[in-house]
Amino acid sequence: MTVKNSTAIALSAMALLLSLASCGDAQQKQEETITVVESAAPAPKVSDVEAVVLEFNKALENPTREVLEKLCSDKMTYGHSSGLVQDKETFIDDVLNGPFDFQSVTGPEQTITLSGNTAVVRNIFLASATKDGEPLEIKIGNMQIYELSESGEWQLLARQAFKL
Repeated sequence: MTVKNSTAIALSAMALLLSLASCGDAQQKQEETITVVESAAPAPKVSDVEAVVLEFNKALENPTREVLEKLCSDKMTYGHSSGLVQDKETFIDDVLNGPFDFQSVTGPEQTITLSGNTAVVRNIFLASATKDGEPLEIKIGNMQIYELSESGEWQLLARQAFKL
């Protein structure tokens, strides 16, 4: 083996070692950027979802912007049995200023299914209301999806009503 070949082999070996070392550094840097966030929050409970559904129904009976803003996700879509779909702002404006005035809202035959920080609620939407001053009884099917917000509050993400 010549000196020239020995030098070339040594340089190749050093390049390989540097390359491997830098891969290790890159992997170490990548591992350092991974952050694991563990939550001390308790697991979601069906009883908490039941409470927020009742709170939402009461907010329809006695609506205030503050309460509705708190209960509805910024990403909410609200589907009516007529096919109309509203975003959060349109829904809140409709509840506060629209033609319906709810005297009572209940949700019999309710089921709640939890999946992580998401809850699927199904019930019958029963309401006594007036529409443009005329009495009205409402009975429709209802599905709501609530999500646990970063602040730990359940918020309505989606709602779809359907004719029975």
